[in-house]
Amino acid sequence: MSAPVEADVTGRRVLGVLAALPQELGDLVEAMRAESGVRTVTLGRRDYHVGTVHGTPCVVTLARVGKVAAAATVSALIHAFEVEAVVFTGVAGGVGRDVRIGDIVVADALMQHDLDASPLFPRFEVPLLGVTRFVADQSLSAQLADACACFVAEEGVTLAARFATAMPRVHRGLVISGDQFVASAAAVEALREALPDALAVEMEGAAIAQVCYEYGVPCAIVRTVSDTADAHAPTSFATFLTDIAGTYSNGILSRFLQARV
Repeated sequence: MSAPVEADVTGRRVLGVLAALPQELGDLVEAMRAESGVRTVTLGRRDYHVGTVHGTPCVVTLARVGKVAAAATVSALIHAFEVEAVVFTGVAGGVGRDVRIGDIVVADALMQHDLDASPLFPRFEVPLLGVTRFVADQSLSAQLADACACFVAEEGVTLAARFATAMPRVHRGLVISGDQFVASAAAVEALREALPDALAVEMEGAAIAQVCYEYGVPCAIVRTVSDTADAHAPTSFATFLTDIAGTYSNGILSRFLQARV
């Protein structure tokens, strides 16, 4: 059953905002409920929350974990809600040697590091599309990066002191996705060798970027580095997700959405 096309009273189409896990959305749905009220539509065992938050009309939902789940969710955002653009927020493992826990990565491009249909197609290339890397929307990504920079400038010192991390930094570059939780030094080194410009690794972004590419919908992806994808990753990820991820998402998304008004 399809939902109607969503628009606010000015006729603006809504923005799709999603994360894989509840902690990665912070209090976005609660903020929407307080600001405008929430209408919830259930499709494909997912709840899509419709309303206005920080002045921007949005549909907010959870993609769940992995590329298939993410692709299914963003497809619903595009077809059932006809969103004007998609923004994904969440945590990721750091792959770039200069990327530290607590840093933020805004994707300029995304690709699937576990896609290999060779020898029929080149490694990493999506069969029949002829594309290896999906470019994030430049304007949307720039707005997201500005929000991240503002967040770090205003709250970075407090965050570093509160969570005993280094001063957060904002990076722009390649984010890679695969259906595996990377948690060994050997696996990280293999990714670095295969994709030396990769900054972060996660499990959803490239699938979202591919669907958006195929339907001509702008998308942007922001990831906070929760771990360094090595043997310590499971513990670091769990702690960061529970204690810190929501603070980052709240701070970044509030500034990003307010700037769009």
